[in-house]
Amino acid sequence: MRWLLICCLLACAAQAAEPFAITDEFVAYIQQGANPKEFGLAKDGRFQPYSTAQGRRIAWRQAVSDKAWFATGLAKSDAEKLLRADLHRALAEARLLIARQQPARPFDALPRESLEMLVDFIHSEGATNIAPALVAAVLAGDWPRLIGQHLYVRWQGPSPDNARNKAFADRWIYSRKLLFN
Repeated sequence: MRWLLICCLLACAAQAAEPFAITDEFVAYIQQGANPKEFGLAKDGRFQPYSTAQGRRIAWRQAVSDKAWFATGLAKSDAEKLLRADLHRALAEARLLIARQQPARPFDALPRESLEMLVDFIHSEGATNIAPALVAAVLAGDWPRLIGQHLYVRWQGPSPDNARNKAFADRWIYSRKLLFN
């Protein structure tokens, strides 16, 4: 009887898991990886477009979607709203990815670390460019396997994306956020 009560409580706790939310800390991490020196930020506090191997970008590597930004720039607050919208799109793609690859696993019941990594990689690489083995390692919480076998260096055009790679390493590998057995 006692065992049944414990199982019921655990099941209720799993069902009551709060939905994954894009936090200010996560946004700051993404910003640090995308544009740590705030390249393109003018003295008036507005971002100006800049060229990358992936095309014209603004703020934290968002695609230039409005030609008016070439003349007027983009307020930092508006750039952050666009980034948050991009992260919410990546979150929606992550939900679909998990639903396709592991339909029995409730997305919001996964550890926050796993969800953040998935959203991060989908945001920077695109859902179709993430290896299923990397997704499996993240979902399993198998951090030694993830880092030892599946973690790849992100690229920015023909060169390693040093800013994103450093931000990821600082957040996950060197911070001891991932506990190794």
